[in-house]
Amino acid sequence: MPTHPSSQQVAITGLGVIGATGRGVAAMDQALAQGRDGLGRLDLWQCELAADFPVGQYRGNLDNDLREARPGTFAARGGDRLLQRMSRSDKLSMVAALEAVAQAGLTATALAEGRTGCYLGQSVCGTLQSEQAYAAYRGGARRRETLMALFQHEGANGPDHLADVLGLPGPALSFMTACSSGANAIGLAAEAIRRGEADIMLAGGGDSLSRIAFYGFCSLQVTSPDGPRPFDAARRGMSVGEGAGMVVLESAAHAAARGARPLAWLGGYGHSCDAHHLTAPHPEGHGALAAMRQAVSRAGLKLADIGYINAHGTATQDNDNTEALAVRTLFGENAVPISSVKRWFGHTLAASGAIEAAVCVRALQQGVLPLNLGLRELFAGAGVDVLREDRKAPGLRHVLSNSFGFGGNNAALVFSRAE
Repeated sequence: MPTHPSSQQVAITGLGVIGATGRGVAAMDQALAQGRDGLGRLDLWQCELAADFPVGQYRGNLDNDLREARPGTFAARGGDRLLQRMSRSDKLSMVAALEAVAQAGLTATALAEGRTGCYLGQSVCGTLQSEQAYAAYRGGARRRETLMALFQHEGANGPDHLADVLGLPGPALSFMTACSSGANAIGLAAEAIRRGEADIMLAGGGDSLSRIAFYGFCSLQVTSPDGPRPFDAARRGMSVGEGAGMVVLESAAHAAARGARPLAWLGGYGHSCDAHHLTAPHPEGHGALAAMRQAVSRAGLKLADIGYINAHGTATQDNDNTEALAVRTLFGENAVPISSVKRWFGHTLAASGAIEAAVCVRALQQGVLPLNLGLRELFAGAGVDVLREDRKAPGLRHVLSNSFGFGGNNAALVFSRAE
């Protein structure tokens, strides 16, 4: 167990993932083991750029996924009528949440009668549905037929739906710090447990593809026609993705009392905002450095204890340069293995830190570090140990996960192996 300075240790007892690799942690594990990315052609709407820039799109049927995931619970809270009020982002988050709760072995009674809540990181929210409603209205649809978008657009809908379907009586909050949203939601949920405000928190992030997100990143000229190649010398940018990652967090005492076995411990959380530029990180990595240092310190660990770093690694020029510099500055000669998993999922925006939290937990459980898919030649001066292939690490005990967002919003999480 990590030696966090707080008296409340936080266990992870459930994981849920959905995205370009498919639905569920098992699908993610299989894709990572096979070195098979989930990138493909965008087909959620007709798009002239679809052939030019691959995306990390979820190809399954979300409505069917929800009906199958926890049918009794979902049907009792509205079923098909509720589906009409949920955005694509909401549905992605709900599927991941239901998987995490099921793995944690939490019953409806335990959730409803305990001190439970949910924190959700978001960015796109219901924008895809709002875009569709606007296009329909401009195309002549009656106003009444487009009003449903009002029930789907708001960011507050996501945590509200989770609280309603799962019967969570505690706080239900949405966090929007761009691409660090999911990581911040997890870190802040853990802090709520440490302060004694909750025993169980469902936390993570979810975002769907949308026109404004896809075209926006294309207009910034940070999307790549051949997909992301994090830390590669010839990297050309990111691929926009969608998905969700959710974790069940519990105080160590609560997990032990109900006989739940932790999958891992969430030992430390760090957050900073360097506010250098609207989209670019500080060139010297000040904010990233501060978040990483804080996370390791709060976990009660030394830098030498960290055995793997899951990088934000978007494959954009500025991000990879800055992150490598910050890691090199913090860890010095201690070359910690590092990799980015953006090639598998695309950049899932607010969901990225939450999906990558699941990747980190699985690395601790399996003792295997995931390769940095897409790397051909490390860029000159990187000075970090980027994983060119999967690496067995049976003694892996502590990992650090980075999530850096627009506006300089930086988050870092430290996960530790459950003995």
